[in-house]
Amino acid sequence: MNAPRLAWPARVLALCFALGAAVFPGFGTVDLAVPIVAPSPSFIQAAVLEGGWGLVLSLLVAVPFLVIFLNPAARAAALGEVVVVGAVIGLTGVLSGRPEFLTVTAALGLCAGLLAAMLRGWTTTGRPRAWHLVLAAVPFAGAATALVLGAAASAAWLGVVGAVVTLAVVLSRWGAVPDSRSRLPLVLATAAALPWTWYAADMIGAASEGREPIDITMGLDHWPMQAALGITLIALAAWGHPIPATTSGIASMGFGALAMAYPDHAASPGTIWGVAALVWGLTVLSWGLLRRGAARHQDATRDRKETPLTTRR
Repeated sequence: MNAPRLAWPARVLALCFALGAAVFPGFGTVDLAVPIVAPSPSFIQAAVLEGGWGLVLSLLVAVPFLVIFLNPAARAAALGEVVVVGAVIGLTGVLSGRPEFLTVTAALGLCAGLLAAMLRGWTTTGRPRAWHLVLAAVPFAGAATALVLGAAASAAWLGVVGAVVTLAVVLSRWGAVPDSRSRLPLVLATAAALPWTWYAADMIGAASEGREPIDITMGLDHWPMQAALGITLIALAAWGHPIPATTSGIASMGFGALAMAYPDHAASPGTIWGVAALVWGLTVLSWGLLRRGAARHQDATRDRKETPLTTRR
């Protein structure tokens, strides 16, 4: 058991990075709440673009950082996911003629590298903590209060925050689960590679053409981020680790729900492809959950074998 001296400073930094992606300046949870309760008619026109930005920064960036804050034992998969997402964002930005997206790549890479260096040598196994559950419950309590007070937009945002924190709490309890040697993740990624790549190519084309609506956050156009969503989901699904599989599966399901709810809006592939994305995401999520269950069973079996038998006196 070993925890480096910089463990708690690193965990606080991970929390700050998560807040940066999810709240400010990333607005991940804010944008993800827009399709639920749009604050104005102008926002609803970009509902899918808003939701796509939110899915990337909330589920694929903020959640891994929160996982590290809650349990650094899961840092390998969490930091790896952040690096993958950052690299894809930079790639789609460059392909869209928006090199400014490379700043996001650099920022996420710097954050991941800093945390990896500060947590080097951490071997302490994380345990479930009661305050984790309290942390997840507080936003939902706030959402219920806001709903009673008639603040629908605030209630939607707090509900999204609660969902993001709850997912991070669940994933943090998985600890340092190893990668799988199963071929199924590659099969799932290959099956979805063509439609997701086609979608990403269309989003890159939209960014290059300056297609309406123009939706800007942090000085960045949402269209390249929408392209990054599609490519990232393929990469995370193919990884073979339950943490990125779970986040990518849920993100795909969320995108599918957006496409079905807003079939005629900008960046929506329509109802049929929305259903396909939802089903594919559910399949990837199911694999991630089953993989975690198998890893837990293997750990329990190994612990029983390694525990010495006690003899009666």
